[in-house]
Amino acid sequence: MKALPQLITDIKEWPIHKFSNNRTEFIKQVVKVTFEQFKELDTEEIDQAIAKAIYLEKQRIKVNPWKADPPNEAVFFKKLQSEYNENILALDKRAAHLETLHRLIKRYAEEIGGHFNPNTFQFARKILSVFFYNLLNPIGFHSFTSISKMKEKLESRIQFRGNIESIRSQFKKNIVVVLPTHSSNLDSMLIGYSLDLLLGLPAFSYGAGLNLYDSEFFAFFMNRLGAYKVDRRKKNRIYLQTLNDFSRLSVQEGVNSIFFPGGTRSRSGEVEMKAKLGLISSLITAQRDLIEQHSDKKIIIFPLVLSYESVLEARSLMLQHLKSAGQEKYTAREHMSTFSQYYKFTKRIVTKGSNIYLTIGEGIDVFGNKVLENNSSVDTHGHVVDLKNYFMSDGEFKHDPQRESIYTKELAELVCAQYVKFNFILPCHLVAFTAFKLMQKSNPGHDIFSLVQLPEEEIVFELEIFYRVAEEIRSLLFEMNQNNSLIKPDLLEGDIKNVVNTGIETLGIFHIKRPLFIDSYNRLLSEDFIALSFYSNKMCNLDLDAKISWNKLLPTI
Repeated sequence: MKALPQLITDIKEWPIHKFSNNRTEFIKQVVKVTFEQFKELDTEEIDQAIAKAIYLEKQRIKVNPWKADPPNEAVFFKKLQSEYNENILALDKRAAHLETLHRLIKRYAEEIGGHFNPNTFQFARKILSVFFYNLLNPIGFHSFTSISKMKEKLESRIQFRGNIESIRSQFKKNIVVVLPTHSSNLDSMLIGYSLDLLLGLPAFSYGAGLNLYDSEFFAFFMNRLGAYKVDRRKKNRIYLQTLNDFSRLSVQEGVNSIFFPGGTRSRSGEVEMKAKLGLISSLITAQRDLIEQHSDKKIIIFPLVLSYESVLEARSLMLQHLKSAGQEKYTAREHMSTFSQYYKFTKRIVTKGSNIYLTIGEGIDVFGNKVLENNSSVDTHGHVVDLKNYFMSDGEFKHDPQRESIYTKELAELVCAQYVKFNFILPCHLVAFTAFKLMQKSNPGHDIFSLVQLPEEEIVFELEIFYRVAEEIRSLLFEMNQNNSLIKPDLLEGDIKNVVNTGIETLGIFHIKRPLFIDSYNRLLSEDFIALSFYSNKMCNLDLDAKISWNKLLPTI
């Protein structure tokens, strides 16, 4: 698609820039809000929260340290342990604990909070243009071209689908929160860059895993581009509450945000079917607070589905999934790559490119209602609803945790349902799914853990059978589109042999071992069942298995 014009041309007028200029006061607000919530607990609960936080942090520092960790962490928590021990003996134990608690919350809030620097952002635009251009395009003399030419080329390599005009429209009048699926460490940068480059939207705030800050290169940019740090190693109550309040209050302040509701990358390649309820809950609470403040701003949620032809970490992610889910069922089987495989990989890098597709779902308010152009929310029956009524009880505006937990679960389900509907299926996903289903049919009794451990050289996919099965699966996808349960998979149209061949050619193109390839004898083979299973799982939530007429397609099996 052709890049759309910037909605707000002056960066200084961007919500995230205004927010960053008030960072110090905002951090104070986060500390205050989080601290006040803990103050409502009794002394014993506060004691337990601090003790557990210190214990878990000391374990983390000892067992799982990262380069991105603050250099004085061990010293800080050693002192905090000593302070806690003294609190136990204090005359006013509660007051002493509250002082310790405040210090810990303040440290967490400062650690989480990021910055936004306009100059760095403009520089990052150029750097990321070069990065994604060279990642997605063949290597050659054309790599040395102008930034503007790179951006033009990326317009065809990074493609948006779905509700594009809707997200631009809502950006002008409400607070937009994008909830993407999560496949790669590149996702945060890719989404932020693409929303800016192609959709002309001002920069978003987003949570970035602290592990990414291990790279000084990435850390430099993320520290200045509005990202806030998320340390998934920290599971203690105090940290999680501080993080939750930070994200919630930033949304309340009008900062447009990107959250990954799955929490982390999908290890299996599946589209996420479960969302972190803490994150979803923070959006409900933020909307309640906005209404209580008499703001007419709505939080509008846009699910976003990422579709890659090649995920750089696909194999390592799938290995993590197999080892975690299979445990004793899966034994790692590694074969060294051959010179021929390295040669062919190098040739692909030099001569081939890859595409990425971002599909924007339907914009909804935090209760799942559609929002019209006049900013009215309408339910599934088309009736206009007042969001304030969702928080009313007995004629009064009330905070009801139990009721809001129900809203949270319903919103999480709606987001995941949109992930299924707006899952943009590519030819590479079709062929991976077809191949893996054929493997399952040809090897009855094998589960996924034993299937991926079969010798690749012993399995040959009969091309004519492969075409037939792929064609039936494609027809099922088209049927889902006709039933309005799946976005149109338009890249699957045309002669099935051409579609299949395109899928084989583009599948996992950046892997040394090809998930699927056709050899010189016109045989369809795989060099890597692990990567193949990762890409096949892109379609596993579409419930296609029972609909495939195997008896007709494979009468001998």
